[in-house]
Amino acid sequence: MEKRIWIKSGIVEELDERQLRLMHLVLDRIRFYYRELHGTRSSLRYPLSLSRLMKLCNRSGSSITMALRYLANTIRLGSDDQPPIYYDRVSSTRNASHRPYRIFLRSHSAHNNEIDRSNRKY
Repeated sequence: MEKRIWIKSGIVEELDERQLRLMHLVLDRIRFYYRELHGTRSSLRYPLSLSRLMKLCNRSGSSITMALRYLANTIRLGSDDQPPIYYDRVSSTRNASHRPYRIFLRSHSAHNNEIDRSNRKY
């Protein structure tokens, strides 16, 4: 069991083993994407999306979204670290109500600033 604290609200939650395994799987797959896959093909030059992360983890969207929110918005109790990932949701140019997730590792933030936003598919 691990206790995590939400950054903005300060609420402390205790996660069970199943939730921790899912969080570690999601974080491992995000690191794998940016370490091994990102930029190797033209279709992989874009930031990691929620649908691609679901395929990498072989899990449903709701469970991946829950783990993603925990990873981006909580830290271990007693730790001063920043969360390992962050995400944003930018409106699509074709359909403003479509706001896909773009998931980033904090260690790749310098690389993310160089992304040409004019070449976005969404």
